[in-house]
Amino acid sequence: MRIRLVVVFVIFVCLAPFLVKQILVANRERAESLMEMERSMRTSLERVQDMLLETQADVENIASSISISNSFQNTSPEQCSRRLSKLGNLYTSIEHLSILTPKAIVYCSSIAEAHGLQVKTTDKFFKSVHNNDTYWGDPQVSHISRTLVVPSVTAIRNDLDVDYLVVASLKAETVLNKALTLFDIALAEAAIIGTEGGILISKLFSAGQPVIGGDLVERNLGSFLDVRQENLNGGAPYYVGTLKLPMNNSRLLVLSSLDVVNDHAWSRLKSAVLTSVGETVVLAAIMMFLAEFFFIRNLRRIGALAGEISAGKPGQRISVRSPIADFNRLTSALNLMVDTLEDTSLHDALTGIANRRALDGHLGVCDRLLAEGKGAIAVAMIDIDNFKLFNDRYGHAAGDRTLRSVGQTLRRFGKRQGEMAARYGGEEFTLVVGDGDTDQLRAHLEAFRRAVEDLNIPHPDSPHGRVTVSIGYAVALPGTTTQQAIERADEALYRSKDGGRNRVSGELHLCPA
Repeated sequence: MRIRLVVVFVIFVCLAPFLVKQILVANRERAESLMEMERSMRTSLERVQDMLLETQADVENIASSISISNSFQNTSPEQCSRRLSKLGNLYTSIEHLSILTPKAIVYCSSIAEAHGLQVKTTDKFFKSVHNNDTYWGDPQVSHISRTLVVPSVTAIRNDLDVDYLVVASLKAETVLNKALTLFDIALAEAAIIGTEGGILISKLFSAGQPVIGGDLVERNLGSFLDVRQENLNGGAPYYVGTLKLPMNNSRLLVLSSLDVVNDHAWSRLKSAVLTSVGETVVLAAIMMFLAEFFFIRNLRRIGALAGEISAGKPGQRISVRSPIADFNRLTSALNLMVDTLEDTSLHDALTGIANRRALDGHLGVCDRLLAEGKGAIAVAMIDIDNFKLFNDRYGHAAGDRTLRSVGQTLRRFGKRQGEMAARYGGEEFTLVVGDGDTDQLRAHLEAFRRAVEDLNIPHPDSPHGRVTVSIGYAVALPGTTTQQAIERADEALYRSKDGGRNRVSGELHLCPA
C-alpha cells in the first residue's frame, strides 16, 4: 500500500507543474482572445467608417454631377426621372434620387410616382438652402419612398438664388447590412440609434431578447468610435462597439458576446486536467515503447513519403500494415491524395478533358508508335469561331460555360482506344485519332462540328448566329512526327477560317514519310 501511495505521490508531484502550466496557459489564451476580439471590433468599426465616408463622397459626387449637367433640369420631368433612375441604379445603397423645387415639390425622381409630391420637411431640411455643402439628415422615413433612409440635400444655385434641390437618400437597411459584412467577429446584435436615443433599425443574430436599449443607448450617444467591455442582460459579458456615422449624428451600436471565449477557456482547462489525470494511469516506459512501436516508426515512413512528394516524386506510394486502424486509413488517404494530384495535373480544370501536359505525353507515345511503323495518327486542331467577340459581348463567365460545353462535346468524340480529346490552349482544342482513313476521319470531325452547332449557343457576332467551330486536320504516317501533323493541321485550320469558318478542312495528301 505504501508503495502505491508513493507512486501516486510521485505521479502527483510530476503532474502538478503540468497542471499549473495548463491553468496559466488557459488564462493567457483567454486574455489574448479577449484582446484579439477588441482589436478586431475596433478594426472593423474603422473599416465601416471608411466605407461610410466613401458612400458619403459618392452621394455628394452624384449631387455635384447633377448640378453641372443640363440633362436633368432642362428636360421634361419624365425624361429627368428616367435619367435619375439610371443613375441611381449604379449605386446599390441609394434608395432614390430626386430633384425638388425650392418649395420642396418633387420635379422629378428615380421613383416616378413621386412627381409633383409636396415633401413635408422640417426647418433643418432647408439648412441646405443657406449652405454651400451637402446637408445630411438623421435617418427617417422618406416621404418619397416611404422607407427608412439617410437623406441628403444639396442646393443648386444660380448666383444667390436657389434653382432646385437635389435629394439623395441612402437605404438605411442596406447601409447597416454593408457595415455588418465588414466585421470579422460574430455579433450578437446591431442597431442604428438616432440622436434622441431611439432605435431606428436593428438586427438580432442570437436567440433570446434584444439587449440594445435603455441605459446602454444613452451611454453611447456621445461616443464617436469606442469599444469597451460591459456586463449586460443580467450580468452576461459583451463587447460594445460604437461608431458615429460620419454624415450625421446617428450611431452604429454593435454587441459581441464573450460567452464563447469564456466557455472555450473553461473547456480548455477541464480538458487539460482530465487529460493529465488520465495520463497518470499509464507508465511512461510502456507509453514510450508503444508509441515507438506502433506510432513513431510509421509516422516516420509517412513523413518520408510527404518529403518525397515535396521533392517532386508524386509517383511514389507507401504501404503500412499496422494494428492501429487510423494509420491504415491515413496511408490509404495519402496514397489517394497522390493519385488525385497526378490525375489533376493531367486534366484541364475548366473543361474536364485532358490538358496540354497530358496531350504532350500522349503525342510522345504516338511519336514512338510512328517511329516503329505501327500505323498512322490523325491530329485535328479545333478553334471556336469569333470567341473573343463572344467574350466581349457576354463576359468571361459565359465564355467559360461555352468552353466547358465544347470540351464535353469533344470528349464524346475521343473515347476510343488510342484517342485523346484535349484543350490545347485558350479556345483551341485538339483531337488525336489513331486512324489513317481520311474519309472516316472527315465524317467523324463533321459529326463533331454539327454537334457543336447543335448546342445552339447564341452568338450574334458570328455570321452563323451561334457558336461554331473551325477544324483543320492532318494525318501523320510512319516515319513522320505528330509535330509535323500539328503544323499541317494548323494550316488546314486557317483554310477553314479563311473559307468562312464553321467547316472542316484537311490535307489533300497524307504527311510525307
